[in-house]
Amino acid sequence: MRYLNKIIFLNSAHIPYAEVKLDGNVHFIGTQGVGKSTLLRALLFFYNADKLRLGIPKEKKSFDAFYFPYPNSYIVYEVMRENGAYCVLALKNQGRVMYRFIDAPFDSKWFIDEHKQVYGEWTKIREQVGKKHDVSSLVSSYEMYRDIIFGNNRRQELLPFRKYAIVESAKYQNIPRTIQNVFLNTKLDADFIKNTIIRSMSDEDNSIDLNFYREQIKEFEQEYKDVSLWTKKEKNGEVLVRRMADKVIDAYRTLLNNRRRISEGRKELNYAERVAQELLPQYRLDIQESEAECNRVNRLISEEQEKYGKERDKLSRELGVLDDKLKTTAAKRKYYEEIHIEDILQRVEQETIIEDERKRQVAMKAELEKSYQNVVDKYKALLEQLDMDLRAFRNSKTTLLNEHQAALVTQKETLLQELRKAEMETQEVFREKTLSVDEMIAQLVHEETALKIQKAKVAHENPFAQEMETNEKEFAEFTTRQIQVETEKREVELRIETLRQEAEKELEIAELKYQASLDEPKKQKADVEAEIRKYQNLLEKSKGSFSEWLDQNRKGWQENIGKVVDEETILYNNVLNPQLVVDSSSSSSSSASLYGVIINLAAVERKFRTPKELKEQLAEKEQLRADIIKLLNDLQNRHEEDNKNLKGKYLLQIRKLNESLYAKKAEMQLLPQTEKKLKTQALELEKRMKKWRSQQLAELEDKQNALVADKVKKDENKHQLETDLQRKLKAHQAEFNRQVKVETQKYEVFAQDIRTQIEEKQHQVDARKQELLKAQRDELHGKGMDTQTLDAYNKRIAELDAELTYIRKNRDVVAVYRNEKIELFDQEPAVRQNRKNKAEAKTMLEDKFRQRSERLQLQLSEAQSQLTKQQTALKKLDAGLNAVRSFRRDETLCPLESNEIEEKITTKDCLTIVEELKRLIYEDSRTLDNFKKQSQQFLGMFSAHNTFHFNVSPVTEEEFIAFASNLCEFVENDKISEYQKRISGRYTDIIFRISKEVGDLTRREGDIGKTINDINHDFEERNFAGVIREIALRPLKTNDQLMLLLLRIRDFAEENQFNMGEMDLFATESRQDVNAKAVKYLLAFMKGLLDEPNRKQLQVADTFKLEFRIKENDNDTGWVEKIANVGSDGTDILVKAMVNIMLINVFKEKASKKSGDFKIHCMMDEIGKLHPNNVKGILDFANRRNILLVNSSPTTYNVEDYKYTYLLSKDDRAKTKVTQLIKRL
Repeated sequence: MRYLNKIIFLNSAHIPYAEVKLDGNVHFIGTQGVGKSTLLRALLFFYNADKLRLGIPKEKKSFDAFYFPYPNSYIVYEVMRENGAYCVLALKNQGRVMYRFIDAPFDSKWFIDEHKQVYGEWTKIREQVGKKHDVSSLVSSYEMYRDIIFGNNRRQELLPFRKYAIVESAKYQNIPRTIQNVFLNTKLDADFIKNTIIRSMSDEDNSIDLNFYREQIKEFEQEYKDVSLWTKKEKNGEVLVRRMADKVIDAYRTLLNNRRRISEGRKELNYAERVAQELLPQYRLDIQESEAECNRVNRLISEEQEKYGKERDKLSRELGVLDDKLKTTAAKRKYYEEIHIEDILQRVEQETIIEDERKRQVAMKAELEKSYQNVVDKYKALLEQLDMDLRAFRNSKTTLLNEHQAALVTQKETLLQELRKAEMETQEVFREKTLSVDEMIAQLVHEETALKIQKAKVAHENPFAQEMETNEKEFAEFTTRQIQVETEKREVELRIETLRQEAEKELEIAELKYQASLDEPKKQKADVEAEIRKYQNLLEKSKGSFSEWLDQNRKGWQENIGKVVDEETILYNNVLNPQLVVDSSSSSSSSASLYGVIINLAAVERKFRTPKELKEQLAEKEQLRADIIKLLNDLQNRHEEDNKNLKGKYLLQIRKLNESLYAKKAEMQLLPQTEKKLKTQALELEKRMKKWRSQQLAELEDKQNALVADKVKKDENKHQLETDLQRKLKAHQAEFNRQVKVETQKYEVFAQDIRTQIEEKQHQVDARKQELLKAQRDELHGKGMDTQTLDAYNKRIAELDAELTYIRKNRDVVAVYRNEKIELFDQEPAVRQNRKNKAEAKTMLEDKFRQRSERLQLQLSEAQSQLTKQQTALKKLDAGLNAVRSFRRDETLCPLESNEIEEKITTKDCLTIVEELKRLIYEDSRTLDNFKKQSQQFLGMFSAHNTFHFNVSPVTEEEFIAFASNLCEFVENDKISEYQKRISGRYTDIIFRISKEVGDLTRREGDIGKTINDINHDFEERNFAGVIREIALRPLKTNDQLMLLLLRIRDFAEENQFNMGEMDLFATESRQDVNAKAVKYLLAFMKGLLDEPNRKQLQVADTFKLEFRIKENDNDTGWVEKIANVGSDGTDILVKAMVNIMLINVFKEKASKKSGDFKIHCMMDEIGKLHPNNVKGILDFANRRNILLVNSSPTTYNVEDYKYTYLLSKDDRAKTKVTQLIKRL
């Protein structure tokens, strides 16, 4: 059977040398402070090889420093096995404790020379061990050491060490842990037992760090509440906070867009004002030119009208003359037709023929009468006398008649003149009236022509042309701006990304420079700290060192010994045990000899430092370290400040660019609205233009219709005037005819009377002639003349005389006719042609006048229109410039900080821009108020310590703008999803972490239960007869509320592990119930942490409740968590010892199933309070389980029950002596 057989101390823990046998129960006795616990810790170190779990108080020296203060400090563990003992050597190497295995029983000669000095060099010890015994290499790993001792040696590098195992077990860890836990704890209650069992299971510190969760979950409620606002839907399906955020963003973008438009408006105003100032002189010059043009055209119109009037009047007069002539011709023709002028002409033209015929008739009659000449002459004379009387009578009457006829003609001429005068006067009156009407008709024709021209112009004219042109330009500008804004947006985004990359690069470079700047100070700090540790170590060693001894015993040693010995290994070594001896070569105490050798020390420089010098140098190094630390802190502060400034520089630029970006995005959002507005405006302008054109054409049509109607009326007036003129002329003619008729009738009455008288006279003459002729005829007939022939001649002559009388009577008429024929009738075609030519000339004149008038009127209209437009434009220009001046003087509209010197090309005029700017500026106030209102309403949803770091109490406009800018970035980059993902991830990770950590805590639940059952079974099987009749343990469900909550969270996580693979605490559909429970658990956990603010962790012990029951004689504790008043103090200690032994045994038996049983030690203090009978019983209780007890107490008792009893004491040098008092065979 294998076991630790003995432990040997060599210059260790103030023990110069001691061997302690451990092959049985051991009892250390001694007063407090003599080193009982020191021996127990050294024994524990064999099992656990863990310097931090030996129970060494922090204020004490470290294990290495205390147990191995010198190069020749050792602890040797001799281990017994079936084929002989081996040793485990613990020694200090390179500043830390390591192990060597020696395959041989302990021999003190290995370590101690003949002078009873312990070797300080391993080579000496190795030499003493000899080559016949195997000696391992240094084992520097404590884990490797434990694997060797407890047989976890399947690894290749451990195969040579298999022979040193006291047991073979891969899961041995419970054994050393239980041993150390029993040693380190003094109380015995359920917690202690639980912790012992738990710690024996694993070396892991399986605990849940509640402070970690406090830190992680303290903001959960706030974060969950804040983020939930972004997912919580109202009844209408909308998310309130998102709607409010959209309102803020819309208001912010509207504000930014409004201010962009104001800024652009100011630039446009600068451009428009400058252009207006430049255009002003030109506009005035243009107006002067247009006014001159209007005057010129008006003058031409007047001249044209005057010329036309003159020519028209001349032609009208000429036409009047020709018309009169034609009328006279017509009247004459009618007169001549009435008197049958053709017959008259024919009869008058026969006058010569008739006269010739009469002559022939007279000649023939004369021939007939020649024979009767006397009769003929007689009657001829009588007849001639009658004819003479008749002619005389006729002549007198004819003369009288002619006088009357002349008077009638004169009267007629007078009447005709009066008629012509009346006609002329009437015609003049009517001419003037007709002229007025003609002028009005001409004006109407002109106006109608103008209307036709205007209609033609209206068909092509567009009063909204400028607006439509402006709209088209604005649309073109909009299209250009649309592309420009998109380009600018990409440029800003690229610039932002570039700045971010530049910032990251600069920060990275700054970080590299910073880290590089730390290299040298850190190296200096490390070097200085190494030197400080060296100085501190030397100073610590100076107490009791060789240097201190030399100061006390060898004056002036610095100049001899001090020059040739090592500072660290010799002068400040405190285990050299120096002594004064007599130098064989010199009697002087200051001899420079060393071990019998004398050297010239004057040539050797002293290099060692005294404690004082060390302290001074230590102070210098500590000051240097402080300076370096300050430098490092300064570098860090400067680095942080530089980073802050660098970030601030870029953040400021990025924020400004972000504001520009949001303005661009705001503008882009408004672009569709602007496009729609422009298109609607274009359609509206087109509609208005068509409506205007329709209205204008309708109005012009109405005017034209009115003009046509007026012209018709004027034509009717003219026709009526002509009718009235003809009526008047006819009246004049009728009056003339009446008067002529009256006069003619008077004349005719007189002429008729004359004619009657003549006719009567003629009848009388004719009758007398007939009588004479009859008498002549009878006389001639009587005388034999052919009277019948004579009658025929007389009749014919009478007829011819009658005809000649008719011809003579109408000879003047024919003459007048022939004259008038030449003057009138023959000239009539020419007169008519002339009249036609004159009429055509007049028409042509009128047409030319109308055309020229229309052209001039058009020129005038255009000139006047141009003038009106120019005057309107000038007025608008002046009004615009006045508006600009008024606008700029108004500090409300144009504060000093708003001065803009840039220009932007625009088609808008000053007045329009000023009005737009006024509207935008006034609107800016409302927009800003609305923006602030929307922002405040949104921020009212969040607390001052909200998750998103929103400034919920912005005051200045800049703060509002900064908030909105961040909100835009927050929403546009879907930061809420990041928050949701991050928070959900973090808190689901927390749930999973809780589940895992709780799972880790409860993982050993089965093992713990089995161990408790094994302990109960062990007690039942191997109890010793004594006062303790029963010891039983039972695990129960924990009543720790926080632990119970975490267990429920674990169960919840396990139940929903698939639902929670990509869990989103803010999901609102399929996992709503799961999410609600997760949130509920996290809130409950947070509350639990707040309720227990000082609780730092949850351990495995919190996962279950352990109760035990002890029956001492008739005293039954029942199921309790603490042992209190089971019996005497000794009984309590007895129970504790039994439980500890059972704990160790459970794990020992598990480990020994493969390789066989082995012995192990259990170290316990305070065993002295047991009753002697119980001491023997507890020793037997342990030994039956191959557990050897190592106890300590102030005094000895039950000596016979321990195999070894050792007394520990201090000598006069404060060294610990270990003296074996009794050894029981």
